[in-house]
Amino acid sequence: MKTLLVSLATGRLALRQVPDSALLTRNLPLFLPEGRTDARLRVMPAVRISRLGLAVPEKFAGRYFDSATLTALNVPSLPAEDTDLVADNALVAGEWGEVPDDGRWTVESGDGRRAEWNLADTFVRAVAAVSERSTLKTGDIIALADFTIDVDARTDERVALGLNGRQVLNFKIK
Repeated sequence: MKTLLVSLATGRLALRQVPDSALLTRNLPLFLPEGRTDARLRVMPAVRISRLGLAVPEKFAGRYFDSATLTALNVPSLPAEDTDLVADNALVAGEWGEVPDDGRWTVESGDGRRAEWNLADTFVRAVAAVSERSTLKTGDIIALADFTIDVDARTDERVALGLNGRQVLNFKIK
């Protein structure tokens, strides 16, 4: 299984792979590195791949993912570097649910902020583009790095985020 942060902003595919050890699931606490008391989380929409595929045409790519969630990347206050993604628990994945039928994703944070995105075609394009470079395997996660909201949190605070009225992320910062 692999987790990919995908960007299509420049008109071409840009990928960053997150190692399995960096993925935190099941709403476990997010532990910050020694000496840090605050976290900036970059929240991104994500889908889970449900079947094996390689070089999948866009017209069929929607058949290759079956569930959706939000992911939260622990971004250091310093400029991001590729090494950010190798830290244990650098990426928190939320509870999986249905992919919105109409492609509309509404994200609500615990502090009242809200973002709305129409991602129906974007995930299809992303899955097709990734499959041109890499075999899609059941359980792979594709997160869209072009659609984000940033959430700031401090030690001992709880982070809660909802997707289309359903809470998918709820974890404590330690």
